[in-house]
Amino acid sequence: MKKLLFLFCLFSILHITTACSNQDEPITTIEAAISQLTEGEFESVGTHELKNPLIDDFRKFTFNVEVDNVAGQKVEFSFSDSWKDAIDSFDTTDRYWFGGGSEQNNVGENVAKHAQEFVFYSKGLNEESMKEALNTIIFEVNIDNDGEITTEEYKVGDLVEFN
Repeated sequence: MKKLLFLFCLFSILHITTACSNQDEPITTIEAAISQLTEGEFESVGTHELKNPLIDDFRKFTFNVEVDNVAGQKVEFSFSDSWKDAIDSFDTTDRYWFGGGSEQNNVGENVAKHAQEFVFYSKGLNEESMKEALNTIIFEVNIDNDGEITTEEYKVGDLVEFN
């Protein structure tokens, strides 16, 4: 009976140890979209310096990243360029109008998030030129799991979908 109890305890310890070390791999989900403004959004756009501005002269860029299965790991998001510099790089026109972002990134949580949204002046730009301008931004997700760093790298323009 003692042998059976000993084997049961040993098996239980091995099972618990194995289950605790079996961590899921991080999963990165990215959404990058360029869409037309709603009437309400267009009303909040300051257009006083433009001649005869139209709602179709502006677009909204939305960028959301979520990395799941990262509890206890340090996640860093980095960008090679600013959003303003990227969208203004197409020509000499000041295209970046306004925007902002947020980040949720706590080591103890199982998810890390980064969000960015901005409105830009798109008159004279086609879809390909918008993608090209955004491809100047290289986006990286760095995941540090006890000193072992995994890096995922993306060109933002390659991820863009048009709505």
